[in-house]
Amino acid sequence: MAAFAERAATAGPLTLPRAWRQYKRNNLMSFFAVPGVDSHVTRWIAEVLTGDRSDVVFWDATTSDAKTSLEEFDAAKPSNPLRNDEWIDAVSAAAQHFAVAEGPQPSDVEIALPELERAATRGWTYGEWMDVISPDQSAFVLAPTDKSIRLRGPAGSGKTLTLTLKAVHELQKARDAGEHLRILIVTHSWSLATEISASSDALGFGPLPEIDVFPLVEIAGEISPGGSSERSYKLIGNDSFSGKQAQLDEILDLLNDFVAGDWVTYRADVTPSLRDRFDSADVDERLALAWDLLIEFGSVIGAAAIFPGAGSESRYFNLERASWMIPLSGRADMRVIFELYTRYMESLDARGLWTSDQVLADLLNDLQKHSWNRARRTKGYDLIFVDEFHLFNPLERQVLHYLSRDVSVYPRIFMALDPRQSPSEAFIGLASDDTRSSASGSASADANDGLGEITSIELNHVHRYTPEILRLVKHVHLEFPTLDLGRDWNIDFTSVESARKSGTLPTLVSSASRNGEETDIVRAVHDRYQAGTMALAIVDTRQWGRFSELASLIDQSQKFHVSTIAGRGDIEGLGYRKRGLVVGLAEYLAGLQFDTVLVAGIPDLNPGSRTPGEVTRLLSLLYLGISRAENDVRVFVNDDDGGVPEVLQRAVANGLMNSQKGSLV
Repeated sequence: MAAFAERAATAGPLTLPRAWRQYKRNNLMSFFAVPGVDSHVTRWIAEVLTGDRSDVVFWDATTSDAKTSLEEFDAAKPSNPLRNDEWIDAVSAAAQHFAVAEGPQPSDVEIALPELERAATRGWTYGEWMDVISPDQSAFVLAPTDKSIRLRGPAGSGKTLTLTLKAVHELQKARDAGEHLRILIVTHSWSLATEISASSDALGFGPLPEIDVFPLVEIAGEISPGGSSERSYKLIGNDSFSGKQAQLDEILDLLNDFVAGDWVTYRADVTPSLRDRFDSADVDERLALAWDLLIEFGSVIGAAAIFPGAGSESRYFNLERASWMIPLSGRADMRVIFELYTRYMESLDARGLWTSDQVLADLLNDLQKHSWNRARRTKGYDLIFVDEFHLFNPLERQVLHYLSRDVSVYPRIFMALDPRQSPSEAFIGLASDDTRSSASGSASADANDGLGEITSIELNHVHRYTPEILRLVKHVHLEFPTLDLGRDWNIDFTSVESARKSGTLPTLVSSASRNGEETDIVRAVHDRYQAGTMALAIVDTRQWGRFSELASLIDQSQKFHVSTIAGRGDIEGLGYRKRGLVVGLAEYLAGLQFDTVLVAGIPDLNPGSRTPGEVTRLLSLLYLGISRAENDVRVFVNDDDGGVPEVLQRAVANGLMNSQKGSLV
């Protein structure tokens, strides 16, 4: 609603992102009320009033079960509420009330959290952005498009913004040359696609119909040769991102039922390593097994178009195994996996559900037909941009290869990725340490098949946080090489610089107990709340319970606007106020930014207290939490949880953090 009202207030014709599916009649407009298509197909009917103020009335929210066309609504539309004396009196009374209660403050509009959305609201044109971006960003934007480019960079380096600027730059260059260019920007979620659409619209060029911005799964409905505007399937989730989380839930339920029942008939025949995984009662190990099954079901069995039925098991046995797949030794291992796949498919079929992997597997089959080879000349794309490339699995990456228009050259694909973020971590957090497969396939050569020569560009200037916060981020990052994180973490942080003005040093607050830590956090909320947006980032997922209770207590005071993020699904519809506190697990705050970040819930990291994999994961989350801050970082530890970790002790010793004694009780 806020995004629509903001667009209505700008000069020129009102245009919405293509994903909103707008319909218009006079001053009335109908569009999706939520990202993507929900199960009820909920739509707003809104009206932009005439006059200098461009006031917006959200008249009604219709659903597929209670449809109302704009023509029908227009014929029976009630009188305008802004012309109603009672409404005007109510607005005046509300304004008076809040003026007394809070004093003069800036308007408190709900806006979306992700960084790119906030950047778009600055109203900067393309030219203004090009004047302030870093040399690395500029090198990417101005780079020739004769080969694919991989854009790598740490959190806050502006990869999404740079990708958007590059797409618009190439479009304007083609327009100036009198050429017609078709550009696709691919994302994993509707929320990010909508943000990118808003960002490109704000660059000062007006509507850009040559640029399509879609989640990859939406491509099946837009360009599938068979056509699917009236889809026969019901997609589980709105996009690949929400769909994978829903699939994980399905597979977890399936696993639990299987282990409690028929597993005993398979158990003796499988290899000890797989048997141990099924037998484990550890929640994280079970979640890791579910993730590996998700990859096997979608990117291996489903991608090979193997369906349950006579002879299908033998086809599965004969598939060539790759290093990124779950390790399976012999037919007994594969038989139990295929039995689970059969039950999984039967469960989905019984409810008329399709997964994004199934939709994309069908699309991939269509894209290899003669009909698409002809259609791609008009429906294909000249340039393809992929954001969050690290989240795309092997099947999704194969689809990308077939979306280009010109078959005589390699696809020109421009990929933005954070090499420190893995897909499994994004969905299952700490449990990713126990996974055996890779959702993205090989980290190097395998991902490049069919793309030809690829250039890599590192983004070495961050715009999100101050030099003081950047130095702490570097310090934590430089702990990783000793933990052998591998080539995917190979970013030269020594060359990364901050483009922000100098600020205050991050603070380490050491309390005597967990209760004392919580008291100190409440004090920090009181101290920093008026400075701008705040986040309380929890490092250890096992401590979420106590911090969730703390968030409820803070919210009950009615002095603060508190939002909690308990899972990925909470981010989709999340908004924040200009003075608000968001409390969530650090792993769910990726992509968001705040004026102040309080980092807490750091467990005992002393030698011997955690496995190397756990230490690696927890340090990664500590890094992630710190890197969400723009101006102020405060890290909280307590003696009950092992005190100050060595990595933070060295940060204090090196002058990167101020050390502060917290509560002594």
